[in-house]
Amino acid sequence: MSTESRQPITIAIGNQKGGTGKSTVTVHLAAALGLAGKRCLIIDLDPASGSTKHLGVPIDSFAGTLELLTTDDALESLVVTKDMPRGVSLIPSRPQLAEIETHLSRFMDRSRLLERAIQESTATYDFVLLDTSPSAGFATTVAAYAEAQWFLLTAFPHPLSLAGLDEAFRDIADVRRLRNPSLEVLGVLLTNVDRRARRLRSQVETSLAAIAPGRLFQTVISQAVAIPESSGRGCTVFQLPGGDHLPSAEQFLDFAWEVTHRIAHRDEFLSGTLPPRLGRDAPTDSTRLVA
Repeated sequence: MSTESRQPITIAIGNQKGGTGKSTVTVHLAAALGLAGKRCLIIDLDPASGSTKHLGVPIDSFAGTLELLTTDDALESLVVTKDMPRGVSLIPSRPQLAEIETHLSRFMDRSRLLERAIQESTATYDFVLLDTSPSAGFATTVAAYAEAQWFLLTAFPHPLSLAGLDEAFRDIADVRRLRNPSLEVLGVLLTNVDRRARRLRSQVETSLAAIAPGRLFQTVISQAVAIPESSGRGCTVFQLPGGDHLPSAEQFLDFAWEVTHRIAHRDEFLSGTLPPRLGRDAPTDSTRLVA
């Protein structure tokens, strides 16, 4: 499945509740894909700037998403590549993005804000990851829903986290009906999982299966000191000393394999006939996306 002859695979990542690990997942998915030789662009669409901070980019040090969406500045003139993980580029965000509405014409279609950026990314990137704001009505979130091919939802294994997922699924259904019929749910990833809380995790997994049958990722991201440590250092767990061998790194690599496996076998996945993953070392067609 060549990525050279088509648009990059565009994945929006989020939840209608904040604090569910969406930025952590965004940067680590990009880094894992980058380690597999893929070229990934992260567009930070959240004024909270989670991906920007996690990757160690000082707030207000670069022009970024605000300029990308409100000026004619070329995408490649705004990307940050220095000190990024292998294969990863970033369009950074900053708090002023919260004022984007004041920079837009009242006649502009908010759902098309990202159209030019995605078009300009075609020749350079295999994947575009959109780190969205938890506010569904925010201009950049509307644009992400309208432009993405896939939506990836993150959640903590806690009943309160399910409320945001339920709301997100309703929003996705509305977007499919009114704006972007091609948008599909790639899956739900549980993060910050305490392996000792097996009963709670089982309850949440059962609830998720009812909300989104077949969409829960088999991989989960466990609680780990390495993840906040990497964020504090402005890098990913892969960039920590000995990070390649950390359990968190292995989990993110497994997760990236699941993502590409589902995308490579889109029809089977959406029909519910895709067999369970055999592991990222298994020789399947999806290795063409991650090799």
